[in-house]
Parts: sequence; C-alpha cells; structure tokens
Amino acid sequence: MNNIDPTATVHSTASIDPSATVEAGAMIGCGVTVGRNAHIGANAIILTGVHVGEYATIRNEAVVGPEAHLGPGSTTGQGARIGPKVEVGTRAVLGDRTNIGSGSRVSAGALVEQRTTLRKGTLVDRGARVGSRVSVGSHAWIGAGAEIGSRTALGARVVVGPNAQVGKRARLQQGVRIPGNSVVPARGHAIA
Repeated sequence: MNNIDPTATVHSTASIDPSATVEAGAMIGCGVTVGRNAHIGANAIILTGVHVGEYATIRNEAVVGPEAHLGPGSTTGQGARIGPKVEVGTRAVLGDRTNIGSGSRVSAGALVEQRTTLRKGTLVDRGARVGSRVSVGSHAWIGAGAEIGSRTALGARVVVGPNAQVGKRARLQQGVRIPGNSVVPARGHAIA
C-alpha cells in the first residue's frame, strides 16, 4: 500500500483499497473499510466500523465516529466532527468544522456549510442546503431541496418542508412545521 503515509496508524483489521490515500498522522480504527480512490487527510481519526465510500474525501483533522457511513464521492471538511452511526449520502458535502450528531443523516447531494451543528437524529434530505453557522436541534427534518440561510437557529423536532426557504438569521422554535415551497424571511421568527 504505497499511498499510506508511514506516520499513519492503521488497525490490522481495517480494509483499505490500494488506490486510497491516507495522509500523515491519520488514525484508522478496527473494522474500517476505505473504498477505491478515497482520501483520508492528515491527522484525521476514523473510529471503529466506519465505511468510507469510493472517491470520498475526509479532510485534515476530521473525526468520524463509530459505525458512520460516508457515501461515494462525499466530502467531510477539515476539523469536522461526525458522530456515531451518521450516514452521509453520495456526493453530500459537509463543510469545515461542522458537527453532525449521532444517528443523523445527510442525504445524497445535500450541503451542510462550515461551522454548522446538526444535533442527534437530524435528517437533511436530498439536495437540501444548510448555510454556515446554523444550529439545528435534535430530530429535526430538513426536506429535499430546502434552503436554510446562514446563522439560523432551528429548534428540536422542527420540520422544514421540501423546497422551503428559511432566510438568514431566522429563528424557528421547537416543533415548528414549515410547509413545503414556503418562505420564512430573513430574521423571521416562527413559534409552534
């Protein structure tokens, strides 16, 4: 395996495709699978039982929790924190310093920008876009194609319907439901 830096630590039970790259100081835990042409950045930590799909990229200093699944072509930003049993879909993108809570799912083609936090059990559906520095409460659902503006706060169990738009710096309290194709203006507030 010529693409594994000699300073990387790889558990004996990990399976790394010969075409994958593992950079300096990375740590790959037991039972990890790294697919064809995947890239693991410097000082990244990949914990037990993680699956990294083909052409997936995990940037420097990211930490991927146990049993997470990173789909083909997905990207995990620098310093990102991915909790246990998180699913990141095909070609989904997680920005730098994102925090994705345990059991959350970021579906195919979705984008979660830098410094955003998704708490436990959140679903970001296909093609949705979540701006930078957004806080999303546990068990929230962001529908397919929805857009969440930067510096927005969504409470626990918020539902944002498909193709809905939530403007920058908006505040949605716990349990609020925003219907599909609707708009919450910038700095708007929605109360359950």
